[in-house]
Amino acid sequence: MRTAEITTGRRLLVVLEPGDDVLAALATACAHHGVVQAVIGTFSGAFRRARLIAAEGPVADPEAPLVDAVEVTYAEGIGSGTVTTSPDGTVVPHVHVALGDKARGAASVAGHLLAGETHYVVEVVIDEVLAPALGRAPHPDSRGVPILTIDG
Repeated sequence: MRTAEITTGRRLLVVLEPGDDVLAALATACAHHGVVQAVIGTFSGAFRRARLIAAEGPVADPEAPLVDAVEVTYAEGIGSGTVTTSPDGTVVPHVHVALGDKARGAASVAGHLLAGETHYVVEVVIDEVLAPALGRAPHPDSRGVPILTIDG
């Protein structure tokens, strides 16, 4: 376990509208305001479609990273995440969501958000992190999955 006290800066409210690409819009909002790292504590809304790293049934090895993606349409849900900046300067939102799929009687699917399109609205509160520096890198025990790093 690693811990750090964070110093926060500005708080952004981002309201995504019908048809918005969720991850691209979050990256654009951060870039527009000069936010290069942040935490996403509030994330809720309705998706026309979403693709997540998730499983729809039992997996053979629960220790192994999931390699499958699940597509849901017309789902509503909540999530949270972080924002970091890649070495090339690209702002990268990392969001995990739990979504109720309307076509499956609101049965839930949860996982890492790979892509999503806003249906009615997605509302997000982003808290800028001024310090320490955040990044993403594989951990020796993460089987290659990049995890959040804390510098300082």
